[in-house]
Amino acid sequence: MKTRIWHQSVTELKRDSAYSQALIKRAHTVLGDEVSLETFGLPAGTYHGRAASVALGNAYLYHKILSRFIDQAIEAEKQGYDAFVIGSFSEPFLDEIRSVVDIPVTSVFEASLLVGCSLGTKISLITTSPEVTKMVEKAVSIHQLQARVSSIFSITPKFEGPILHGVFSNPEPIISAFNQAATHAIEMGADVIIPAEGILAVLLPECGVLRYENAPVVDVLSVTWSYACMLAKLKSKVGMSFTRRGRFARDDKELIDLISRVN
Repeated sequence: MKTRIWHQSVTELKRDSAYSQALIKRAHTVLGDEVSLETFGLPAGTYHGRAASVALGNAYLYHKILSRFIDQAIEAEKQGYDAFVIGSFSEPFLDEIRSVVDIPVTSVFEASLLVGCSLGTKISLITTSPEVTKMVEKAVSIHQLQARVSSIFSITPKFEGPILHGVFSNPEPIISAFNQAATHAIEMGADVIIPAEGILAVLLPECGVLRYENAPVVDVLSVTWSYACMLAKLKSKVGMSFTRRGRFARDDKELIDLISRVN
Protein backbone atom coordinates (compact mmCIF):
# COMPACT_ATOMS: atom_id res chain seq x y z
CA MET A 1 0.00 0.00 0.00
CA LYS A 2 1.30 3.46 -0.90
CA THR A 3 2.27 5.96 1.75
CA ARG A 4 0.00 8.99 1.36
CA ILE A 5 1.39 12.46 2.09
CA TRP A 6 -0.64 15.68 2.32
CA HIS A 7 1.64 18.61 1.41
CA GLN A 8 0.13 21.90 2.62
CA SER A 9 1.39 25.15 1.09
CA VAL A 10 0.81 28.70 2.37
CA THR A 11 0.35 29.89 -1.20
CA GLU A 12 -2.85 30.04 -3.24
CA LEU A 13 -1.69 26.86 -4.92
CA LYS A 14 -3.41 26.20 -8.24
CA ARG A 15 -3.11 22.60 -9.40
CA ASP A 16 -2.11 23.72 -12.90
CA SER A 17 0.46 26.29 -11.75
CA ALA A 18 4.14 25.89 -12.58
CA TYR A 19 4.97 25.61 -8.88
CA SER A 20 2.37 22.91 -8.22
CA GLN A 21 3.46 20.91 -11.24
CA ALA A 22 7.11 21.25 -10.19
CA LEU A 23 6.25 19.95 -6.71
CA ILE A 24 4.49 16.89 -8.11
CA LYS A 25 7.27 16.22 -10.61
CA ARG A 26 9.94 16.47 -7.90
CA ALA A 27 7.96 14.20 -5.58
CA HIS A 28 7.69 11.52 -8.25
CA THR A 29 11.41 11.77 -9.02
CA VAL A 30 12.37 11.37 -5.36
CA LEU A 31 9.64 9.11 -3.99
CA GLY A 32 8.76 7.01 -7.02
CA ASP A 33 5.58 4.96 -7.14
CA GLU A 34 5.66 3.88 -3.50
CA VAL A 35 4.43 7.23 -2.23
CA SER A 36 1.39 9.26 -3.23
CA LEU A 37 1.89 12.96 -2.56
CA GLU A 38 -0.92 15.47 -3.01
CA THR A 39 -0.46 19.22 -2.82
CA PHE A 40 -2.93 21.61 -1.23
CA GLY A 41 -2.91 25.40 -1.08
CA LEU A 42 -5.06 28.16 0.35
CA PRO A 43 -8.24 29.34 -1.39
CA ALA A 44 -7.90 31.72 -4.32
CA GLY A 45 -8.13 35.31 -3.13
CA THR A 46 -6.77 34.58 0.35
CA TYR A 47 -4.15 37.31 0.04
CA HIS A 48 -6.21 39.73 -2.08
CA GLY A 49 -3.43 40.05 -4.62
CA ARG A 50 -0.64 40.57 -2.07
CA ALA A 51 2.51 38.49 -1.79
CA ALA A 52 2.11 35.85 0.92
CA SER A 53 5.45 36.77 2.50
CA VAL A 54 4.34 40.39 2.98
CA ALA A 55 0.89 39.53 4.35
CA LEU A 56 2.20 36.94 6.80
CA GLY A 57 4.65 39.40 8.31
CA ASN A 58 1.71 40.78 10.30
CA ALA A 59 0.95 38.72 13.43
CA TYR A 60 -2.83 39.09 13.11
CA LEU A 61 -2.91 38.09 9.44
CA TYR A 62 -0.54 35.19 10.11
CA HIS A 63 -2.88 33.84 12.78
CA LYS A 64 -6.09 34.54 10.88
CA ILE A 65 -4.94 33.05 7.58
CA LEU A 66 -2.80 30.12 8.67
CA SER A 67 -4.73 28.80 11.68
CA ARG A 68 -6.75 26.83 9.13
CA PHE A 69 -3.68 24.57 8.81
CA ILE A 70 -4.85 22.88 12.01
CA ASP A 71 -8.21 21.91 10.52
CA GLN A 72 -6.50 20.81 7.30
CA ALA A 73 -4.24 18.45 9.27
CA ILE A 74 -7.27 17.03 11.06
CA GLU A 75 -8.93 16.51 7.67
CA ALA A 76 -5.81 14.79 6.33
CA GLU A 77 -5.91 12.32 9.19
CA LYS A 78 -9.65 11.69 8.67
CA GLN A 79 -9.03 10.99 4.99
CA GLY A 80 -6.38 8.39 5.79
CA TYR A 81 -3.21 10.24 4.90
CA ASP A 82 -0.10 8.79 6.54
CA ALA A 83 1.71 12.11 7.07
CA PHE A 84 1.09 15.85 6.94
CA VAL A 85 3.78 18.22 5.60
CA ILE A 86 3.82 21.93 6.42
CA GLY A 87 5.32 23.51 3.32
CA SER A 88 6.39 26.76 4.96
CA PHE A 89 9.57 27.85 6.66
CA SER A 90 7.50 29.79 9.20
CA GLU A 91 6.05 26.45 10.44
CA PRO A 92 2.51 27.68 11.15
CA PHE A 93 0.99 26.04 14.22
CA LEU A 94 3.39 23.08 14.18
CA ASP A 95 2.99 22.31 17.90
CA GLU A 96 -0.77 22.80 17.82
CA ILE A 97 -1.11 20.37 14.90
CA ARG A 98 1.06 17.75 16.57
CA SER A 99 -1.04 18.04 19.71
CA VAL A 100 -4.29 17.20 17.89
CA VAL A 101 -3.44 14.54 15.27
CA ASP A 102 -1.69 11.18 15.51
CA ILE A 103 -0.22 11.02 12.01
CA PRO A 104 3.37 12.28 11.63
CA VAL A 105 3.69 16.02 10.99
CA THR A 106 6.83 17.51 9.47
CA SER A 107 7.78 21.00 8.34
CA VAL A 108 10.18 21.90 5.57
CA PHE A 109 12.14 24.03 8.02
CA GLU A 110 12.53 21.57 10.89
CA ALA A 111 13.31 18.58 8.67
CA SER A 112 15.87 20.53 6.62
CA LEU A 113 17.54 21.99 9.68
CA LEU A 114 17.81 18.63 11.46
CA VAL A 115 19.20 16.88 8.39
CA GLY A 116 21.48 19.87 7.76
CA CYS A 117 23.01 19.28 11.20
CA SER A 118 23.98 15.80 9.97
CA LEU A 119 25.62 17.14 6.80
CA GLY A 120 27.92 19.73 8.36
CA THR A 121 28.60 21.90 11.37
CA LYS A 122 27.45 25.39 10.35
CA ILE A 123 24.30 26.12 8.38
CA SER A 124 23.31 29.18 6.38
CA LEU A 125 19.72 29.79 5.31
CA ILE A 126 19.07 31.78 2.14
CA THR A 127 15.64 33.36 1.63
CA THR A 128 14.00 35.35 -1.16
CA SER A 129 12.94 38.46 0.79
CA PRO A 130 13.57 40.28 4.09
CA GLU A 131 10.05 39.31 5.26
CA VAL A 132 10.87 35.61 4.94
CA THR A 133 14.19 36.21 6.68
CA LYS A 134 12.37 37.47 9.77
CA MET A 135 10.17 34.37 9.87
CA VAL A 136 13.19 32.09 9.52
CA GLU A 137 15.08 33.90 12.30
CA LYS A 138 12.12 33.33 14.62
CA ALA A 139 11.92 29.64 13.67
CA VAL A 140 15.63 29.10 14.36
CA SER A 141 15.15 30.58 17.82
CA ILE A 142 12.14 28.35 18.54
CA HIS A 143 14.18 25.25 17.71
CA GLN A 144 17.09 26.55 19.83
CA LEU A 145 19.61 25.80 17.10
CA GLN A 146 21.21 29.24 16.88
CA ALA A 147 24.63 27.70 17.57
CA ARG A 148 24.39 25.65 14.37
CA VAL A 149 23.24 28.54 12.15
CA SER A 150 26.05 30.85 11.05
CA SER A 151 23.97 33.23 8.91
CA ILE A 152 20.61 33.98 7.34
CA PHE A 153 20.65 35.90 4.05
CA SER A 154 18.01 37.36 1.78
CA ILE A 155 18.97 37.37 -1.89
CA THR A 156 19.07 40.70 -3.70
CA PRO A 157 17.08 41.93 -5.41
CA LYS A 158 14.27 40.26 -3.49
CA PHE A 159 11.96 37.88 -5.33
CA GLU A 160 8.29 37.67 -4.39
CA GLY A 161 4.80 37.48 -5.87
CA PRO A 162 4.52 37.14 -9.68
CA ILE A 163 8.26 37.73 -10.07
CA LEU A 164 9.03 34.72 -7.89
CA HIS A 165 6.53 32.48 -9.71
CA GLY A 166 8.03 33.57 -13.02
CA VAL A 167 11.42 32.01 -12.25
CA PHE A 168 10.34 28.65 -13.69
CA SER A 169 10.42 30.12 -17.20
CA ASN A 170 13.61 32.11 -16.55
CA PRO A 171 15.60 30.69 -13.62
CA GLU A 172 18.98 32.29 -14.36
CA PRO A 173 18.48 35.58 -12.42
CA ILE A 174 17.40 33.90 -9.19
CA ILE A 175 20.12 31.25 -9.42
CA SER A 176 22.71 33.99 -9.91
CA ALA A 177 21.34 35.88 -6.89
CA PHE A 178 21.35 32.67 -4.85
CA ASN A 179 24.98 31.96 -5.76
CA GLN A 180 25.96 35.46 -4.69
CA ALA A 181 24.28 34.99 -1.31
CA ALA A 182 25.84 31.52 -0.97
CA THR A 183 29.29 33.06 -1.51
CA HIS A 184 28.69 35.42 1.42
CA ALA A 185 27.35 32.52 3.51
CA ILE A 186 30.51 30.47 2.98
CA GLU A 187 32.67 33.50 3.76
CA MET A 188 30.85 33.67 7.12
CA GLY A 189 31.66 30.04 7.91
CA ALA A 190 28.75 28.03 6.50
CA ASP A 191 29.45 24.51 5.25
CA VAL A 192 25.78 23.63 4.59
CA ILE A 193 23.31 25.84 2.72
CA ILE A 194 19.51 25.64 2.98
CA PRO A 195 17.35 27.47 0.42
CA ALA A 196 14.61 28.71 2.76
CA GLU A 197 11.69 29.32 0.39
CA GLY A 198 9.40 26.84 -1.34
CA ILE A 199 9.80 27.88 -4.97
CA LEU A 200 13.55 28.34 -4.55
CA ALA A 201 13.73 24.92 -2.88
CA VAL A 202 12.06 23.13 -5.78
CA LEU A 203 13.80 25.13 -8.52
CA LEU A 204 17.42 24.61 -7.43
CA PRO A 205 17.52 20.79 -7.55
CA GLU A 206 15.57 20.82 -10.81
CA CYS A 207 18.36 23.02 -12.19
CA GLY A 208 21.05 20.74 -10.75
CA VAL A 209 22.13 23.08 -7.95
CA LEU A 210 22.90 20.56 -5.21
CA ARG A 211 26.33 21.84 -4.13
CA TYR A 212 28.07 25.21 -4.06
CA GLU A 213 31.81 25.61 -3.43
CA ASN A 214 31.80 22.03 -2.13
CA ALA A 215 29.04 22.77 0.40
CA PRO A 216 25.81 20.75 0.10
CA VAL A 217 22.74 22.75 -0.93
CA VAL A 218 19.98 20.91 0.91
CA ASP A 219 17.26 19.50 -1.33
CA VAL A 220 14.61 20.77 1.08
CA LEU A 221 11.54 19.08 -0.35
CA SER A 222 13.21 15.72 -0.93
CA VAL A 223 14.51 15.79 2.63
CA THR A 224 11.13 16.73 4.12
CA TRP A 225 9.09 14.18 2.19
CA SER A 226 11.62 11.43 2.93
CA TYR A 227 11.59 12.46 6.59
CA ALA A 228 7.78 12.25 6.62
CA CYS A 229 7.93 8.77 5.06
CA MET A 230 10.45 7.66 7.67
CA LEU A 231 8.22 8.85 10.52
CA ALA A 232 5.18 7.20 8.93
CA LYS A 233 7.08 3.92 8.64
CA LEU A 234 8.30 4.12 12.25
CA LYS A 235 4.72 4.68 13.38
CA SER A 236 3.25 1.81 11.38
CA LYS A 237 6.09 -0.69 11.96
CA VAL A 238 7.19 -0.06 15.56
CA GLY A 239 4.54 2.27 16.98
CA MET A 240 6.87 5.26 17.45
CA SER A 241 5.01 8.56 17.56
CA PHE A 242 4.71 11.94 19.30
CA THR A 243 5.16 12.38 23.01
CA ARG A 244 1.93 12.94 24.87
CA ARG A 245 3.54 15.00 27.57
CA GLY A 246 4.09 18.75 27.84
CA ARG A 247 2.64 20.76 24.96
CA PHE A 248 1.50 17.58 23.22
CA ALA A 249 -0.35 16.17 26.24
CA ARG A 250 -3.89 14.87 25.77
CA ASP A 251 -5.32 14.65 29.24
CA ASP A 252 -8.83 15.21 27.88
CA LYS A 253 -8.91 13.73 24.38
CA GLU A 254 -12.71 13.69 24.42
CA LEU A 255 -12.78 17.49 24.72
CA ILE A 256 -10.26 17.81 21.90
CA ASP A 257 -12.41 15.58 19.69
CA LEU A 258 -15.57 17.53 20.53
CA ILE A 259 -14.01 20.90 19.72
CA SER A 260 -12.33 19.68 16.55
CA ARG A 261 -15.69 18.38 15.28
CA VAL A 262 -17.33 21.75 15.92
CA ASN A 263 -14.60 23.64 14.05
